[in-house]
Amino acid sequence: MYLLYFACFVSFYIAVLTYLRVVKFDKSVSGLDWEAVATLLGDVATVKRSITRLNGRLNGMDSPKFDIEQEIMKGIAQPKPTQSRGG
Repeated sequence: MYLLYFACFVSFYIAVLTYLRVVKFDKSVSGLDWEAVATLLGDVATVKRSITRLNGRLNGMDSPKFDIEQEIMKGIAQPKPTQSRGG
């Protein structure tokens, strides 16, 4: 019998907590209309694109660098083909 009382009390407690959460959610979104929600979604998408671009730039900083001196040495080491000029 006591187990049933306890189960009823627990289910009533859960129902009250659920009701309070729904009321709190309703109060928090009562001032929002669809235009405000669409604006917020656009702002979130803009921030996501900015973060993606920033991550791409930061990841590019870790990539191997182009060594200009090494490329100059390769160019000097390779013999130039001789150009014959006819006339």
